[in-house]
Amino acid sequence: MVSIDPDNRPDALLAQPTARCGGTRCRWSTASWPGMDSVEQPLVHVDRRGSAVDEAVAFYERVYSSRDISIGQAAAEGFSWRYRIVGDAAVTLGTSSVAARRWGTIEPGDDYVLAWASAPGIRLDTASSNPVDMQPGVPVMYPADRAFAFDAAPTVQHVIRFDRAFLESVAAARQGDLPAPLQFARHPDPAALQRLKTVVTGAAGDLLDPATARARRSALGTAVAEAVVSMFDAAPVPPSRLLDGGPATMRLAQEWMVANARRPITITDVSEAAGVAVRSLQASFRRHTGASPMHFLRQVRLHRVRAELAAADPATTTVAAVALGWGVGHLGRFSGTYAATFGEPPSATLRRRRSV
Repeated sequence: MVSIDPDNRPDALLAQPTARCGGTRCRWSTASWPGMDSVEQPLVHVDRRGSAVDEAVAFYERVYSSRDISIGQAAAEGFSWRYRIVGDAAVTLGTSSVAARRWGTIEPGDDYVLAWASAPGIRLDTASSNPVDMQPGVPVMYPADRAFAFDAAPTVQHVIRFDRAFLESVAAARQGDLPAPLQFARHPDPAALQRLKTVVTGAAGDLLDPATARARRSALGTAVAEAVVSMFDAAPVPPSRLLDGGPATMRLAQEWMVANARRPITITDVSEAAGVAVRSLQASFRRHTGASPMHFLRQVRLHRVRAELAAADPATTTVAAVALGWGVGHLGRFSGTYAATFGEPPSATLRRRRSV
């Protein structure tokens, strides 16, 4: 797997990892991610380092929302740590190094985390009956729906963090389903792993550069997310496993809109399908998602159009035909929203056939 170099040297991005690093994850989110159509996402750029154990423990406990991280005896050359991430509200890449063994518990957060190590010595889910020993260069997904224990030697761990709502929307567009919490295959196909490596290698340089244009960053982040969804066969968690499925009326409305997204739909249609008044339905959506029911419908259509364009033959398909087929009424406004969301115009998606 590609090395995410802490100093962002382009020549190091294709090399095997050589630095000492640990784990990394950040706890910020955009709960209304699907609603960020025309709002530029803020750049996240963090670079922290130090030589005090207590400082490192306090920092990583904040990062992981943990209260029991421990750091053992330092390496012979002395103790040091560094944590660096670059990205936006949807996708961040980073590395973290701790020059000592560390262990503790990572709590579930507002993101999905892909990680890979430079050398043996990191074990995840140590308290379970089926722990994971990370192999050099082989990415794994952190458990996302529960806390888990870890034990790590002083070796490099690189990570890519995906905002939950963002990755769930990417998976939903691929599967033609409602966005929902995801579960991932534990042992992905080797061919899919190679495709993911190719995508990450091609995207890492620009994603790690704070000066990368937001539109390009968004497009590359989406490409990496699509590769992860493909490699790990990301699928919705069965309803029986969800602790809180959300208000039943709102979920009924969402499911109805997904099933009928190609039809002309009004807010009255949705409220009648859900069996509640328009005002009550709107209040429920805003309380639980921060957006309106019709905004949810627009996002469903947007992602469905992207999925269809990415799989279509540009010689026989047009953007207008696909968009109109999904109920888009204003092509100019749609194109602007599409570009703001995915970092490229719909015509570019059509020309660039899906490669993962």
